[in-house]
Amino acid sequence: MAILGIDLGTTNSLACVWKDGGPVLVKNSLGEFLTPSVVSLDKEGRLAVGAVAREQLITAPENTAAAFKRWMGTQKTFVLGERTFTPPELSAMVLEKLRRDAEAELGEEITEAVISVPAYFNDNQRSATKLAAQLAGLKTERIINEPSAAALAYRLAHGEEDACLMIFDFGGGTLDVSVVECFENVIEITAIAGDNRLGGNDIDEAIARYFCAYNQLPQNVLSAEQQAMLLHQAERCKCALAWTPVSAMSLPGPDGSSYTLTLTRDLLMKLCEDLFARMKKVLARAIRDSGRGIGEIDHVILVGGSSKLAVLPDFLKSLFGKPPL
Repeated sequence: MAILGIDLGTTNSLACVWKDGGPVLVKNSLGEFLTPSVVSLDKEGRLAVGAVAREQLITAPENTAAAFKRWMGTQKTFVLGERTFTPPELSAMVLEKLRRDAEAELGEEITEAVISVPAYFNDNQRSATKLAAQLAGLKTERIINEPSAAALAYRLAHGEEDACLMIFDFGGGTLDVSVVECFENVIEITAIAGDNRLGGNDIDEAIARYFCAYNQLPQNVLSAEQQAMLLHQAERCKCALAWTPVSAMSLPGPDGSSYTLTLTRDLLMKLCEDLFARMKKVLARAIRDSGRGIGEIDHVILVGGSSKLAVLPDFLKSLFGKPPL
């Protein structure tokens, strides 16, 4: 019986199994690896999870919950329609979808999982994660720190034994930076720092603000649906720059006219300046707390969907003098 490895992310989640001597990602019911960590309630009172729910962020944001991982271990609740949910209950729905999709893909029952969590998660947050798994019909075989998982994956891929790694985990909603010592069969996290209000979503919002300023379009006159469309366009445009030097976005305005913007990597770098300044503070704190100098970091390892940001490698190379991996 397979044990499911799960990355329960703030923005997206995914699962894998150990097969043929290595980890293999498992596709969901749509044939994709990433499942959005989003839950929505439709007009008929039915719950949806994943990509279908993410579309509801645009059409029915009041009946949709996202980024609930940030509130694990707290008393925060989310209201969808006339129903109220806790963060573990919402997370359980994501975990259950991952489990059911994996069972369909693998053709076997799955009852156990290893789940990764941020290194800074306290006991309440870890207990909430285990509760979510239990509600999803999964026994948590182990909770593993995300930077430890990244270091293990790096060593598995490259076979390097002794190294001092900086794990730069940049997701949709959070930035987590960890300094990890790897020696013999030991992986030790020597420092952690982060900003749980800094992620790829903030870049989308910066692009959206610039779009409105460039087009002299007051953002507060846009409807909730138009603002959601604008953020969706900003995200699409940002992602496209990972493989093309220029990307364009457009939005129908409240007066019926069409507004456009051409985004380049140079412009994206400028729009990210304030966010990069915040990143520098997190990086400096992690290095200081580790007791090491910046020159003693052997490799910077990029983790998380937002680490694919086109201008991020150049920013990190300017700081460390070497390209991140």
